[in-house]
Amino acid sequence: RQMGAAWSSNREPLPPSEKLKLASDHSMYLGATPAPMPMPAKASGRTRWGKDTRHRIAILGGSFDPITDGHLKCACEIVHARVADEVWIVPCGRRPDKPSLKTPYMHRLIMCHLAVNTSFGSQFPIRVCDIEAAEESALSTYHLMLKLQQTYPEPRFMFVLGADLIESIKTWPAPNVPNAGELLYNNFDFVVLERPGFTIPNSLPPNFTKLVPPVGSKIVTEDVSSSLIRNRIQNYGESERSELQHGHFQAVDGLLTPAVLAHIIRYRLYSP
Repeated sequence: RQMGAAWSSNREPLPPSEKLKLASDHSMYLGATPAPMPMPAKASGRTRWGKDTRHRIAILGGSFDPITDGHLKCACEIVHARVADEVWIVPCGRRPDKPSLKTPYMHRLIMCHLAVNTSFGSQFPIRVCDIEAAEESALSTYHLMLKLQQTYPEPRFMFVLGADLIESIKTWPAPNVPNAGELLYNNFDFVVLERPGFTIPNSLPPNFTKLVPPVGSKIVTEDVSSSLIRNRIQNYGESERSELQHGHFQAVDGLLTPAVLAHIIRYRLYSP
């Protein structure tokens, strides 16, 4: 609304460069209220034998700069394998410690919504959560999980991570929490994904769940990273560069949902 008001106050439309500059001013989102995430009618509970029957929500966090088909396959396979009842894709806030993350939060959030809404049916349990929209900077994993737990006390949240990160969790920092990594490791739940070259220990702690395929099947993966997309768009020769300027992103077409690619072209994200 603020962006619309700012644009409409000018008699002449702002050029695209100025619109992008306005959209990149994260201060306009500070203090905004994140959109509430609807919960199922019964999201908490235990059986008489003590079995945890809470609604399980897997948290797939990241910069999603941009979100790729690899991210989407990871999310839907978590649902298919039934290790969680639902997946929330959570784009991180600003990262002053990561200079390569230049795309404004709102663009990354919109691309996540576009990817989910055009890839899955309306009843498929994958959603986008904007809980970091009003933060001055990205939340640490510990503070993200804590905020989710405090905001939505009934379900069971599970953070998604690769096998390559299991050993380092205890060292993950959080502002003003000296032993944040230990607290995260011991007090929150995780979904562990296989990574090439890394072995998942046979004896994981009870709060760690390994992603395994349904019987007689296998986990479908697609190793398409956000950095690969950005590099392909930015690192081109002169002939290919002229094609990019006309919106022909053939080098990344098929690796992103068409709606996300259209958004990148429309707003000239990752321009060389």
